[in-house]
Amino acid sequence: MKLEIEIKSYAKAGIKDYWVLDVINRQLYVLRELLQEGYGNEVVLDENAIICPLQFPDLHVQVREILPPVI
Repeated sequence: MKLEIEIKSYAKAGIKDYWVLDVINRQLYVLRELLQEGYGNEVVLDENAIICPLQFPDLHVQVREILPPVI
């Protein structure tokens, strides 16, 4: 519930790219396509995926690089 409120707040603020890092399952949830009530598109990327933030399209981030190391 708290995450839903946060997502709506970010969308209303005009944040085009909303990322949620799931460190347990080693995934990145990417929400895009702003709508009044949130985001219209959600993609789940695994740790081997590469993503480019909408605001910085020349920046390439591998999901693994933002996850804690596996021990």
